[in-house]
Amino acid sequence: MTRRYRPALLWFALPPAAGLTAALAYVASGRLEAAVARGPGAPDVLVGLVLLGALLIPPVYGYREVSGLARTAERSADAAQRQAERAAKERLEKLLMEKAQMDVILQHMADGILLVDEHRRIVLVNPAAERMLGVSQHEALGRDHLEITHHFDLDERLARVLATGQPESLEIRRARPQGQILEARLALAMSGGERSVLVMLRDITRARQLEQMRTEFVSNVTHELRTPLTSIQGFAETLLEGALDEPETARHFVEIMQRESRHLAALIDELLDLSRVESGKFRMRRQPTAPQKLIAETVSRLAQKAERAGIQLMTEVPESLPLVSADPDRLIQVLRNLVENAIKYTPAGGRVTLSARHEGGRVLIAVSDTGVGIPRADLGRIFERFYRVDKARTRSTGGTGLGLAIAKHIVEAHGGTIAVESEVGKGSTFTVALPAITGVE
Repeated sequence: MTRRYRPALLWFALPPAAGLTAALAYVASGRLEAAVARGPGAPDVLVGLVLLGALLIPPVYGYREVSGLARTAERSADAAQRQAERAAKERLEKLLMEKAQMDVILQHMADGILLVDEHRRIVLVNPAAERMLGVSQHEALGRDHLEITHHFDLDERLARVLATGQPESLEIRRARPQGQILEARLALAMSGGERSVLVMLRDITRARQLEQMRTEFVSNVTHELRTPLTSIQGFAETLLEGALDEPETARHFVEIMQRESRHLAALIDELLDLSRVESGKFRMRRQPTAPQKLIAETVSRLAQKAERAGIQLMTEVPESLPLVSADPDRLIQVLRNLVENAIKYTPAGGRVTLSARHEGGRVLIAVSDTGVGIPRADLGRIFERFYRVDKARTRSTGGTGLGLAIAKHIVEAHGGTIAVESEVGKGSTFTVALPAITGVE
């Protein structure tokens, strides 16, 4: 606790007054003149010392008081300084912690962040923005954003945000990477009295692709459903208008209606299958399964169909193959689809071959044909829903355009892959690769 300073006035007033009184009495007594004449004696020296002491008491006491006051002030200043330093240190630590947290957030954000100053220079870029724009932080900082984004519409929006302070948004389509679409949201940011624009980038390429796929899917489903329904409706109206009186014509029309209704039923079944497969809601009853049995069952179910089409159905399967963990019904569904497609697109007198081999810890089951083949431009899309190489021929042969999409999902659900190789005029080979169960044959 700091002692409060209270000056002792008596110590300053009384000693000098007493000393002055004694000096006057000494002079008045005539002793001063006698001491000058004969020289000072012991009493004279004593009086002089008393007078000197009386005169020195105030400054000595004042020095002590001032020194004490100075020390008190120094201690107060030291305490205030330590408190200020402590507060500054705490504030600095808080700011450093906040900066570290912000750095961590910026480093791990999925969205890209750019900070652009009034002169359109990039002053901040996070790793996500680096990946989206294909530049490094070193390359971007300090440069005009147009050198990095190459987007003049974005420059106009930046100017508008700086002028009005109102947020803006736009889509940025970039040629490289091919087809990339970025959603940009702009907002005014103030820092140290300087105006800048915060740009948040989000890659929405996949979302736009999914929207496009969904639109195409709805369009394709509508078309595929309308085609057989229109045919059935047309033939039914023709029969009602009098064709029932012509037995041969009526029978022909009814056969067409039956074929279209079967196609419609198959389409609906495959749509339901695709929905269950893509949503993961279909049931898999996996068990150790011999690939030879899968191939044999597929051949037995389609042998007559191949014979009617004039196609030779063959197998090339070694006796010893590792087992695979599979749902037999699902994999037979895959192989049956591949073989049926091979029969459809192979002219009479051609050959369809099912083969299997063990390679690199996987069992490869291949379906090869000597059919018309698939153009190279179509190979990358062959497993898409409703994609057809020859739409007219596929519809005439009863295809729905969903079989290969379903097959791909089933194979991938088994941890495998499906691939195709083809050459126009020579045939195609679809290969299903499944993980082998090691140590069991």
